[in-house]
Amino acid sequence: MLQTGTGLLADRLKSQSRLWFGEHLYRYFERLEDNFHRRSLTAINPVEQAELLAQQSAVKRGQDEAFRQFADHINQAFTTKRAYDTGSYPALDRLAQRLEKLPNDYFMNEKPQLRNFCRAIAPITVLAGFQQILVPLQLAPAHRHQALTMFQGLLIQELSNLYDALLESLPAENQTHNVEAWISHIKQQLSEKNLSTQERALTETRLQRLLKLHSHRRSANDNPNAIEPSDSDLLDAAGALFQQLTTRRRLTPGILGSLNTMQTSVSTLALQDRSAFMHPLHPARQICRQIINTLNQWDDAQAAQRQQFDLELKAISRKFTGHNISASQFNSVRAEVDACCQHLLQSIKLNDKRSLNADVGQKRLTRLRKKVHDMLDEKTDGAELSVSVDNMLYGPMTTIILYHWLRHGSNSAPLRRSLQLVDDILWYIKPHSDWSELRRAKAMSKDIETELSDGLQRINYGYRAAQILIEELHQLRLNASGRSVSISKPDAKR
Repeated sequence: MLQTGTGLLADRLKSQSRLWFGEHLYRYFERLEDNFHRRSLTAINPVEQAELLAQQSAVKRGQDEAFRQFADHINQAFTTKRAYDTGSYPALDRLAQRLEKLPNDYFMNEKPQLRNFCRAIAPITVLAGFQQILVPLQLAPAHRHQALTMFQGLLIQELSNLYDALLESLPAENQTHNVEAWISHIKQQLSEKNLSTQERALTETRLQRLLKLHSHRRSANDNPNAIEPSDSDLLDAAGALFQQLTTRRRLTPGILGSLNTMQTSVSTLALQDRSAFMHPLHPARQICRQIINTLNQWDDAQAAQRQQFDLELKAISRKFTGHNISASQFNSVRAEVDACCQHLLQSIKLNDKRSLNADVGQKRLTRLRKKVHDMLDEKTDGAELSVSVDNMLYGPMTTIILYHWLRHGSNSAPLRRSLQLVDDILWYIKPHSDWSELRRAKAMSKDIETELSDGLQRINYGYRAAQILIEELHQLRLNASGRSVSISKPDAKR
């Protein structure tokens, strides 16, 4: 069954809302994780610290399932026949009132669906969705109040922005009766870069329906005999498809060659199909738009992805080198073009996500390094350190501590041993006057140098550089021993 105008509008509003909820919900999960992690770093009680870290891990593991259950809750609300009552939320009231003003002659009898839509995205419905994420995130009762406060701040209080965005996406009031406005909007949707095969096919079907509706609504005095476009008009229309490319100067010679081949074929086809070619849903025009929209993101792709797209586009363009070019040839490569373009776009999207994760990881590493330096400042407060020791502690020794912190956790035995090694080194290189301390320093020599060597090896510190560092440490111990004043035996020196 064909969808009406309201079905089209309702689908678009629901899709826009789902995207907004997805972005803000995952941002909420990230902030919640970060909250538990930061609190664990400042926790004094080891039990409390372990509990906070466990809660952070639970949020990380359960966020995808929590998102699924929240999405199910919203989708269920979309299908529930419960209209929105105005008077509680001004921004949502404005949206509901605008939807009410949509003309009945175009949207027929499906306005209740839009009233139900406003109820589904109301703050009371979204807040009820918080209950859906408690179990997947395994939020302990002690943390639920704070989690709810964050949910209200990051989602509920931001809903007015969603309502405003939905309001702006509606056609202007004086254009709601104009099918041409919807045709323009659907054409804009077709130019979007990340439409899947199914979404693109559905959007094209909607455009065909609107074009048919538009033709039925033409006034009786319209001239039924359309004027056939001239050769110049056809060639201009074909060339305009490729003029939308904004990255031409940065494309490879292979890509440019494929585009030139396609443009020649499309121009030839335009002169053959004439009136049919001027239709925006002509297969050649659709395929060219999709390729051009994809290439406009060329700068964001990596070298291997560009090379693969270059080869695939070259193979596609070779199919249009025959003399008897036809629209059916473009129809036959539709799936191939869609797969080729979607692969590049999805790869770019994945690269963006990896880059974002790398930035987040780098910021976290910077914060942890500063925290380690603060701990070292406390341990070395008042001590007179040589340049070599200072460089060792705030250089490779800091990296060793970070290695164990990131790999084993902030309350792990390996991390505690690394911090104890710092204390041992600082004590080891100090002059001592007591006989037992001198004997202890001598006995610690091998263990300290072995443990330091193991740590440097874990962080891939160069072998020669590690030996120089250990030799410097050994020399510092000898110098300290020479400055020591023994109260009994001279063999306190090494």
